[in-house]
Amino acid sequence: MDKKTLAALKKLYRYDNSGYDAERGVSLYRLESLSLEERRLLTHYGWEANELEWITHDEGNRMLMALQSDERLSWSGIAGAFIAGVGGSFPRGISPLMSYHRMLQMKEHEYVQAEHFICCKTCGFHKDQWVNISYIRYALHLGNVYGSTTGAYADLTEIAELLEHSPIVPAAADIELFRQLIESLDSAPPDETPGQFEKRLTSSRLIKGTAGTRRGILQSLAALGVLPNQILTLTPAQWTNTEEILNGELHLNNTRGRSDMEMPWAGWQGKLGVNTAVLNQLFGEFL
Repeated sequence: MDKKTLAALKKLYRYDNSGYDAERGVSLYRLESLSLEERRLLTHYGWEANELEWITHDEGNRMLMALQSDERLSWSGIAGAFIAGVGGSFPRGISPLMSYHRMLQMKEHEYVQAEHFICCKTCGFHKDQWVNISYIRYALHLGNVYGSTTGAYADLTEIAELLEHSPIVPAAADIELFRQLIESLDSAPPDETPGQFEKRLTSSRLIKGTAGTRRGILQSLAALGVLPNQILTLTPAQWTNTEEILNGELHLNNTRGRSDMEMPWAGWQGKLGVNTAVLNQLFGEFL
């Protein structure tokens, strides 16, 4: 997405440009606030200002399962987009890594609430609700990550179209920056915590974007097992129930009293470094 179109989206999705739809419990954004040129940019891109969908636990799972046969999606395309996201040439590419893994591993299952959390123990789904898919996609273009069924659906349905029209190939600079990030993680002091690494990463100015962008990158790598954690073994080839991951937080000191630090990234330590086997499985063709 070019800078002018993204600037138009930032203007559209300002908080003060929204109105609350009480009946559906969702915020709507006023296209009238944009200039004629800005509206033309969004029309040319095919952007709908407020794409609303009623998403339930069962239907959300089925929508993801339907994408399992979408030939436009592959580990190669998703991995390349992720490296381009880390490198900064394509921030939209950060989110699909976790989304694709969730989609591939999704199976039909009933909603059973986790013992200690208000969500489905298997997939983490919270509640049936109306969702503004357009706003989620806007957040993804900024480099954010939505680790949920709804987020994965909004993510993959758009990224599939983008990959169909133009393969996302990371530039040499993206690949080099990704290598530097991996080297920094793999050579971390044995007792370094996730919070300490994030401070070091911020100081290095290696990764562009916000603290949320950097956290999303690290959480994504941890969710796929590239970054091991102290509690569970995670891999791209398997699904670990959300309840098991959340329960892991109950055994970590750095998640107590902190709503921002979450498993599995919260369970990493410097001594764990990087799982090179998983790294090569996912990103080897680019490295």
